[in-house]
Amino acid sequence: MNVCYILDGILILYGVILTVLYCRLRMIPSKKKAANHPEKQPASGGIYAGLTTHSTDVYETIKMDKKPIV
Repeated sequence: MNVCYILDGILILYGVILTVLYCRLRMIPSKKKAANHPEKQPASGGIYAGLTTHSTDVYETIKMDKKPIV
């Protein structure tokens, strides 16, 4: 029974330490983030250079003539 309390204490301490470290990472000012990891600019052209959008509609409307019921 005492072993369970010890393990619970270790898990709670571990969770608190991880939470503090995570919060420290999230609270870094954006200036430091930008200096450490500059944003990548896409190369001119890139892999999407030759792609174009579809000019025709994928779905076509079915034209049904409605005839009056006689």
